[in-house]
Amino acid sequence: MKLERLFSITMLLLNRRRMSAAELAERFEVSLRTIYRDMEAINKAGIPLTSYSGSDGGYEILPDF
Repeated sequence: MKLERLFSITMLLLNRRRMSAAELAERFEVSLRTIYRDMEAINKAGIPLTSYSGSDGGYEILPDF
């Protein structure tokens, strides 16, 4: 199930510009902490993620990927 979620998060971020951790947690019905761990796992897998803070913040995959 975790692998499916990681793949789904990656696909969402590839198709959208930016998503917040709260949006991802709500969509996948997991905690914010789980999303933070998932982002770390995706990044360790070699997918370049960047995060932005603030009201327009969130995660996105670098455009060059």
